[in-house]
Amino acid sequence: MNFRLIIIFLLIFQFSNGQYTNTDVIAKIKTERIDDIVSIRAVATNATEVYKSLKYTFSVFRTDSVNKVTKNNQEGRFTLEANEQKNLTATSIGAYEKDKIVILLLVYEEEKVVGKDRIGFNEKAKEKEKEEEVFEDDGIELKGIVVEETKTKPGKDFYEFFYNSYTLNRINGSKIVGVYETLSFGRSTIIQVKIEDNVIHEFLGKPDIEFLEQMSKISIRRVYKYFKDLKKQKRDIFQY
Repeated sequence: MNFRLIIIFLLIFQFSNGQYTNTDVIAKIKTERIDDIVSIRAVATNATEVYKSLKYTFSVFRTDSVNKVTKNNQEGRFTLEANEQKNLTATSIGAYEKDKIVILLLVYEEEKVVGKDRIGFNEKAKEKEKEEEVFEDDGIELKGIVVEETKTKPGKDFYEFFYNSYTLNRINGSKIVGVYETLSFGRSTIIQVKIEDNVIHEFLGKPDIEFLEQMSKISIRRVYKYFKDLKKQKRDIFQY
């Protein structure tokens, strides 16, 4: 298979994958202003004729005036009957809020993202122009997002190390990065850092802070290299 055919295959594959998001299950973040409060609701709709068992994560990323980023994450499982719409969770912010706020809703079916939506508040014009350069295939901008699915304290400790490093290093990757923890033999767990379906780094979880911090450093270096290689690949394809 020559280089031209490989490129065509990759583009077709990426395009076909994008069609499955917000198709069977539609994720939507809805807002409503009441006086000085903006009410925000996360909503999911089953657009099919079959019953769905799903889960969601609802993340609020807040950046203050000194570029410190904090994250508030909610998650839960839910079901949808055929053609049913359901409110998943809600929050609110002040209408005159000055911090930059990004809200992301992801809906999963069997560990695969099937619905997603994103809204932002107080995003500076230059930042928006830069961020709009990177989109998923269906047009939902997902730049710089890290999701967490950990089960133990070591898993959560690792995530905190990793997320803080990811933010401080301004990696701001063009695809969702996930920190996942699964059960292994006995009482041990395996912690994975993944980008899409690619395992970037995995290791056996240990209740050792220094070990977890070291694993975070290794993971950050590999994630940085992944996105750097991805940018180079896109430039090569464009030039070709």
